[in-house]
Amino acid sequence: MFHSLSVLLITSDHDVIELVTSFMHSEGHRVICVENADVISARQINPDFDAVLFDTSHHPLNHLYLLKTLGETFGNDSLWLLSPLGVSLWTMESERLGFRNELKKPLQRHDIERFLSEIGRSSVRQAMIDDSNLLKSSPTPTHLEELPDGRYFFAGCPAMKEIYETVRLLAPVDVPVLILGESGVGKDIIASLLHKHSLRSQESYISVNCAALPSELLESELFGYDAGAFTGAVKSKPGKFELADKGTLLLDEIAEMSAPMQAKLLRVLQDGQFSRLGGRASTQVDVRVVAATNVNIESAIADRLFREDLYYRISTFTIEIPPLRQRKEEIPFLVDEMLRRYSISFKVSTVTVPQDLMTALQEYDWPGNLRELSNFVMRMLITQDPRAALTNLSAKSKTRIDVSAKMLHLHNATAHDSTHMPSIVRDLKGHTESRLIQDALDSSGWNRRHAALRLGISYRSLLYKIQLYQLTDPRTSLHLHVS
Repeated sequence: MFHSLSVLLITSDHDVIELVTSFMHSEGHRVICVENADVISARQINPDFDAVLFDTSHHPLNHLYLLKTLGETFGNDSLWLLSPLGVSLWTMESERLGFRNELKKPLQRHDIERFLSEIGRSSVRQAMIDDSNLLKSSPTPTHLEELPDGRYFFAGCPAMKEIYETVRLLAPVDVPVLILGESGVGKDIIASLLHKHSLRSQESYISVNCAALPSELLESELFGYDAGAFTGAVKSKPGKFELADKGTLLLDEIAEMSAPMQAKLLRVLQDGQFSRLGGRASTQVDVRVVAATNVNIESAIADRLFREDLYYRISTFTIEIPPLRQRKEEIPFLVDEMLRRYSISFKVSTVTVPQDLMTALQEYDWPGNLRELSNFVMRMLITQDPRAALTNLSAKSKTRIDVSAKMLHLHNATAHDSTHMPSIVRDLKGHTESRLIQDALDSSGWNRRHAALRLGISYRSLLYKIQLYQLTDPRTSLHLHVS
């Protein structure tokens, strides 16, 4: 592709002016002629030239300061010296100062061709560098993709874009995928995205939360049961494996499975066969299993909490989703998208997020990740009060800072004065317990029985602690608002 060049020619030699201008104009290039370099700064010539050709033969050596001026104005690499034949003091001094581009007089046509060729290549290289820097400095393009049940996948940072490319690569290949990440980062979204782009996309996609059910119920949930298998089993029921036949089954929080359940799952994954509870016949299924967990799986294996052979069976490929605190540049986009969707779903007006609130949203660490952000946006939309939302967020941030400070205080207390330790431990325990209960309730969709099972406490104890810590379901306000 043709690239027009612009050259500043500094000379009072009319033969040089005629030769250079006529040749460059014939090639479609531009030339600006100045007789003396001293006028450059005075005339404030635009430095946007591809090259400067400076005729030294009409400038005495005591004008060497001009080289520095020209170099500062146009750049050393863009400056070319036009010097008399032979070795001149100008040539020697210019090389010492770092100016190495030179043409010799009398100037010939092939000299100008070489000159244009050199500055043309340099100009193209610089354009490529500028384009590359522009791409690097420009925001990462976002990607929003709809999924079933009103869900969606969003990528607005390099890490999530890379995850999307990985999903598109793995989706058509029937290999086991293990999805890792903290609670609330959207592991089920990635599993759904894998199914959407797989060859099984027209078949069922089913998700099972392995942490929400005790072992005996999880077994019947996964494998089904025949009539009479246990008290109350009046008719047969297929399990999730049967329902997901030819499709995809997500085993969410797989690391929470009991050891006996892990052994039964391993057998199913090895040969695709299982028997319903109370049944005698074997059932053969063709299911792509995707697993997910927020547990450090390697530590669980080391602590003998998770079978190593099962781990290798489910993790041919691993996708690790970064927490929201590591991709805060996505928060403004996510908040806007959540507000848009929730306002339509709840039939309420959307709200404008002030800049100080958006700044606070990006500074907060979001330990509950997308789930916590979603609840925050939902509450803000229901109350229609961004200022109250900012106050609430500031209080949450202060609470987390206070917990960190109390932990530091506890460390110092144990080191210097143990008399205050009981009260510090009580306060710290309360903050920690409240946070754990809130996370369990949020992750279970405020199903309090499931949350109690996950926390390992009784349902009655959970109700007491919800009242003690004044925890509220964010959806309660919604029901009050729309009823």
